[in-house]
Amino acid sequence: MKKLICILLAALLIAGGAAPAFAAGPETAAATKNNGSPYYIMVNRQANCVTVYGLDPAGYYSIPVRAMVTSTGKPGCETPLGTYSISNRAEWMYMADGSYGQYATRFNGAILFHSVCYRKKDPSTLMTYEYNALGGFASLGCVRLQTADAKWVFENCKAGTTVVVYNAENPGPLGKPDTLLSQITDAQDNGWDPTDPRTGNPWRSVIGDKAGTSSAFLGMPFKDVRVSDWFFPQVLGAYRADLMRGMTTDTFVPGGQLTYAQALQLVYNMRSDKTPETVAAGSPWYAPAVQWAEKNDIVRTTDGTFNPNSPISRQTFALYLSRLADGKAASADETLAVYGDADRILDSCRNALAWAVENGIMTGYKNNIMPNGALTRAEAATMLLRYTEL
Repeated sequence: MKKLICILLAALLIAGGAAPAFAAGPETAAATKNNGSPYYIMVNRQANCVTVYGLDPAGYYSIPVRAMVTSTGKPGCETPLGTYSISNRAEWMYMADGSYGQYATRFNGAILFHSVCYRKKDPSTLMTYEYNALGGFASLGCVRLQTADAKWVFENCKAGTTVVVYNAENPGPLGKPDTLLSQITDAQDNGWDPTDPRTGNPWRSVIGDKAGTSSAFLGMPFKDVRVSDWFFPQVLGAYRADLMRGMTTDTFVPGGQLTYAQALQLVYNMRSDKTPETVAAGSPWYAPAVQWAEKNDIVRTTDGTFNPNSPISRQTFALYLSRLADGKAASADETLAVYGDADRILDSCRNALAWAVENGIMTGYKNNIMPNGALTRAEAATMLLRYTEL
C-alpha cells in the first residue's frame, strides 16, 4: 500500500513539473537577495537537516538562524530536489497514508513540512516509532520535523518563502541536531511528542522544562557575521561555547580591535577556578580580571604599562594564553624562522608566539606573523576556540 502511495505521489509531482535535481548549498541562500520573506529554507535531503536563513544588512539570506533534524523521503519516495515556495498550511492535515500531521506547511504540491505523524487528529496519538526514525529517511516524500520545529515553520515562514531541497554531505553551517530524546522506549511511550509545547504534555513530569522545547541548533544573532566569512565557523564556535558575546545584541563587530581590558576579561573567563574576585565598590568592570591576572602571573610588571582601552597586539594576547596554559614551545627559533617579520617579535613573547603557532592557535598572513598588529575580535574568537581544542 505504501509503495503504491509513493508511486502516486511521484506521478503527481512529475505532472506538476517538479524541478530537476541540481547542486545547491548554503551559498545559494547567501547569494539570494531579499525576496520579501524574512526567511529562506534549505532542506538538505542527504543529511536530513533543515537550515533556515535570515537576512543580513545587505539584504541577502546569509545568516543561518535555525537548524532542525528532519526525516525526508525514504527510498522510492524521495523528497523532490529543487526550488519551491510555501503556499497554504493547516494545523492538522490528513496524510496520504491515513495518518495526520500537525502544523503542516505546503511547499511543493503534496510535499509539506509537518510533524511526525499521528494516528488521529489528537496530540496523544503520536506514531512513536516514526519519532524514533527522525534523522533518517522515513517519510513518503514530506519533510517531517519534531512538533516544536513544525510549529516554528508554521508560525514564522509565510506564504512565498523560498524552500530549496538539495543534497550535500555537510548538513549545513550550524550542523545537524539530534532529536530532543534520542529514542522513546516502549516503557516511556505516552503517545506524545516530547517537543509538543501544549501544557498538557505528560513529558513535563518526566524531563521537566525540556519538554515542549526544540532541540534545534540556533544560529547567532549577529547581522555582521555571514556564512561566507572566513571567520564564521570560529565566531559561531566561540559564541556557542560562551567564550565571546557580541558588542551589541545583534552585532559582533568582527573587524573591531580588541582592547587590553577586553582581552584580559576573555582570558579571565577561561580560568578553571570560577570563584569570582572581590574588588572594591566602584572599581572598573575589568578590575576582577586584572586582579586575578596579577595574582596568577598572567600579567607582569615587566610587560609594560597596562592600558585597558588600547588595542592589544597579537603577540601580547598569545602571551596571555601561553601563560594561562603554561605553554612551552618545542623550538621557538625554528618555528618562527619561516616568518619574514620574526625580528619584530619581542623577546618576552617569542616562546608564546612559537607555542601558539606550534599548537595551531595562531597562523600568519602571507609569510608574516604580524606580532605588533592589533588583534581583531574575529581573530580573538579563532584563537580562543582553538585554545579550547588543545
